[in-house]
Amino acid sequence: MNKKNLILIIIALIFISLGFYSYRNFFMYHTTKSGLKYRFLEGEKIETPLNSDNYCFVNYAIIGPDGDTIQSSYNSDTFVEVPYPVNPQNELMEALQMASAGSKLEVKISTDSLKKKVSSHYKVQLLPSNQWTRVIFDVYKIVSAQDYYVFISDKGIKRLQKEQNEIKKYIQENKNKEPWVLDTLAKAYYRYSKNNTGKDCPILTPNMLQFMPKQLEDELEFDVVVSRLNGDLVIDSRVEGRKYKSTWEQFINEIRALNEFPFYVKPGCNMEFLVTSSFGFGANGRIGVPSYSPLHVQVFNVKTIK
Repeated sequence: MNKKNLILIIIALIFISLGFYSYRNFFMYHTTKSGLKYRFLEGEKIETPLNSDNYCFVNYAIIGPDGDTIQSSYNSDTFVEVPYPVNPQNELMEALQMASAGSKLEVKISTDSLKKKVSSHYKVQLLPSNQWTRVIFDVYKIVSAQDYYVFISDKGIKRLQKEQNEIKKYIQENKNKEPWVLDTLAKAYYRYSKNNTGKDCPILTPNMLQFMPKQLEDELEFDVVVSRLNGDLVIDSRVEGRKYKSTWEQFINEIRALNEFPFYVKPGCNMEFLVTSSFGFGANGRIGVPSYSPLHVQVFNVKTIK
């Protein structure tokens, strides 16, 4: 094979590659009147759009220009629950409106447009401008509003039971300390800490968290240690070198426990709490804390500063 033929073959391969790239990235997609580029990876387009009396159970993934996964719900232990978009306000909801139960839909969207729609995710905001990303919707099922409310009620009960069982197991495995007192409505346990040095600390009674604390008008500062039940440290004000503060009904701290519990702790009477995720990081979790994680919260060195 002479040099001229080799060059021709290389040029031909380049054109074939470019043609395949163009086909895969543009011509394989359908385009709606609004300009949305989409294709179905599995299943088919819904025949007739549904009404607002429906909810979609979805997993999704955002794929960057280089093919890396920017954000995904596939690692979560639950589906994303989205009201069926009757009047879609953007390309993503327009795509979801077309999807049928059991379908998998891929949307092609510019990075600039995506940044406006997913403004809260830092990885999305770091994407380069004027490039294309892909968003994949994996629609598990679509249910009526009635079935959806039954589902979330059942799910909430099961999740709460699971978290309560984790807390009870923790208590059983750590019996060598003072007994815990239970608030049956808040599903929270509390007791004085082993480092409690306060005098005249009130007797802890069941369901204490159902009564308004006496320090409502105060602004408090305090130290706090928050950890998961397996011992993983989440927050330690001493390591951070600062005091936490709280004012009643002003939700200035990331988790509900730190906005409420310090008001039940008399200065000098250090306490600890075992709580479900409703007082913690909830469904979203955070770095190092999976979704729906019960927490061990220690509040001490409480002082009134205002």
